[in-house]
Amino acid sequence: MIRAFASGLRVDLLQLVRSPFDMVGMLVWPVVFASIAYLLLGSASGGRTLFSASLGAAVMIMWGWVILGAGFALDNQRELGTLELIVGAPTPLVVLLSPVMIARAIFGIYGLLLTLAWGRVAFGIPLLIDDWAAFVAAVVGCILAIGTLGLIAASTFVLYRAAFYLGVSLQYPVYIACGLILPFSVLPAWLGPVSWFLAPTWGFRALAEAAAGQTPWPDIGMCFALSVVYLLIAIPCLAVFEHLARDRATLKLA
Repeated sequence: MIRAFASGLRVDLLQLVRSPFDMVGMLVWPVVFASIAYLLLGSASGGRTLFSASLGAAVMIMWGWVILGAGFALDNQRELGTLELIVGAPTPLVVLLSPVMIARAIFGIYGLLLTLAWGRVAFGIPLLIDDWAAFVAAVVGCILAIGTLGLIAASTFVLYRAAFYLGVSLQYPVYIACGLILPFSVLPAWLGPVSWFLAPTWGFRALAEAAAGQTPWPDIGMCFALSVVYLLIAIPCLAVFEHLARDRATLKLA
């Protein structure tokens, strides 16, 4: 299974870097999100605040690419007629789908670098990372947590034919619930506890605190802990939705 996962991860990463849609999209969205963050905060906010906003934009891109890519990948498999072969393979479905999510989260590093580079070149936002070791660990934790959260969403995509559109609908609710678009001070109080269960919340906190040289390790630990929890939830969810898809004969329908 490790070999199947590693092979799937390599193939998915190669597909991403060779896809004009993904490469162009990853060039455009970092520019859009970083520009919006700068224009909302303004130059008077200070370099540290602007850099933190750039990190938030990068986390948004990472989640967006995971959830959109999950839906698009499954729709594409349906159109090619290979989804039934994937579901019917002896390798567990979670091993075959998880490389898709993790690969797209890794691809988000490209968006992170472009976001920081655009902020530096276009708006003069300095690269303020005080603890590089913690920052790298935060990036790894963020990738794993967001990727495995996407795996839970992908379990429902096996059942529904309009997977891509369902992925689109899950983008902005997560952005808002995690406080990446609006601060929690202007959001309903009940959204605060909801954000504790979402990976982008802890991924952003870990990145921001590592960059500021504070105490990111509890947040990094939460990212890895949530990755395990998400995986434990995704495995039975995939089994249940796979059974329902077989029962309803909706795997092949596009």
